[in-house]
Amino acid sequence: MAETGVDMTGNEGETPAAARVAADLGVVLAAAGSSQRLGFDKLFTPVLGKTVFQEGLAQILASPRVAEVVVAVPPANEETVRRLIENSPKPIRVVLGGAERQDSVIAGLSALDPSLEYVMIQDAARPFVTSELIERVLEAARIHGAAVCGHPVVDTLKETEDGQTVLRTVDRSRVWAVQTPQIFYRPFLVEAYAAINAGGHAVTDDTAAMEAMGRPVALVRHDDLNLKITRKADWEVGIREFFPIEEDIKIAGDLRKLVHDFSNQVTSLLGFAYLLDADCPEDSPLKNSINCLNESVQKCHEITLTLQRYGREFHAKKTGLQQGISNPVPKVAPKAADGALTPEEIARLSGS
Repeated sequence: MAETGVDMTGNEGETPAAARVAADLGVVLAAAGSSQRLGFDKLFTPVLGKTVFQEGLAQILASPRVAEVVVAVPPANEETVRRLIENSPKPIRVVLGGAERQDSVIAGLSALDPSLEYVMIQDAARPFVTSELIERVLEAARIHGAAVCGHPVVDTLKETEDGQTVLRTVDRSRVWAVQTPQIFYRPFLVEAYAAINAGGHAVTDDTAAMEAMGRPVALVRHDDLNLKITRKADWEVGIREFFPIEEDIKIAGDLRKLVHDFSNQVTSLLGFAYLLDADCPEDSPLKNSINCLNESVQKCHEITLTLQRYGREFHAKKTGLQQGISNPVPKVAPKAADGALTPEEIARLSGS
């Protein structure tokens, strides 16, 4: 049976063959925001040597569907991004974003390889995108021409005119909260934004441009974490998700005490072994056994020193994480040579 859906002319009927096969996917990564709500640059403020931008980009690059990425950035971050992408395993281009989000997306679309049929728009402030989610949204976009992930809202929604009093309760049974990725048959999105710009209109997300053209947008339900880091509470949740060491902190505390107690015992054994060695004649049959004991105690002492060093390093990591959550310090992000985006890091982040 032929697969049906919306074909690439917008008519109901058989989906073209190009829409049924795995298509190369171009990505426009919108990273040109000002982070005014947080008061610091959420995308490029490092925590333990990594940034939200790097984590999210690595997840995108890990998808086998992604062929190329265009990053839209403000002028102030252009050089920082160029350093961070030096080791990328896939092509990445950098363009300057515009005053509005749609300006940045249009600039990214123009810079993408024209041979790519499908384009994914992704907010850089949503770093928890996964290969599985990209695959699901892409499959829906192949059938319908446009698709977006999201979920039905769970909060009670109130409409207001003045931001102070409730006007009415909104029927949430028909309302979804949508996110990114949003994936489109590229000619549809280009056409939609051309019409939006020609009419002097503004949209807050890319599916709204498609809606204005009367084109359908498929909803792909996604209930897993896909947080957009906007407020301070989002920052804390996001950082803790990147570095889930709370349980490790408790274990490390218990281990530190055990290492301390073990070190005290080893110190006593070192003294005892030294006295035995000093008092034992060279021709004594026990001499060889005492030497072996002395060597074993020395090795235990070296192991103790190593464990203590690991404990200090973990404590420094814990302190850095707490600092990054409670009082992030904006500074220039690390260069690619300092471990920015390597294939190994991308594999770690993607869980492969």
